[in-house]
Amino acid sequence: MRAWLTYAAVGMVVVVAGVVVAMLMVTPASAPAIWFAAALAYVLQLAAFAALVAVRSRNEMFLAAWLAGLVLRFAAIGVVAFWLSRYPVFPQEPVLIGLVAFLFVLLLLEPLFLRRGLQTR
Repeated sequence: MRAWLTYAAVGMVVVVAGVVVAMLMVTPASAPAIWFAAALAYVLQLAAFAALVAVRSRNEMFLAAWLAGLVLRFAAIGVVAFWLSRYPVFPQEPVLIGLVAFLFVLLLLEPLFLRRGLQTR
């Protein structure tokens, strides 16, 4: 649980910092799209990381949880792309680029927190 909470806190800081940097590069009309992408990526990563933390000590289940997280991420990108092609609520490019970028950066943080708490067991 501690690994997940630490990942959630650090992930929130990284996402907010990423949004601030992204706001410097996009038009003001794209700001809601960046916030949407950041929030969705953050929630998806928290769910995927929770699955990994839950099975991290069971080697036979770890790969299944990792693959499930991978499928979840790709499916989310596909669903968002399809949704935005049908209903242009946000501009497609900032949402999709932001979603992929935030997912990638948060994915790179996972290994730093995955082993946390296992040393005491």
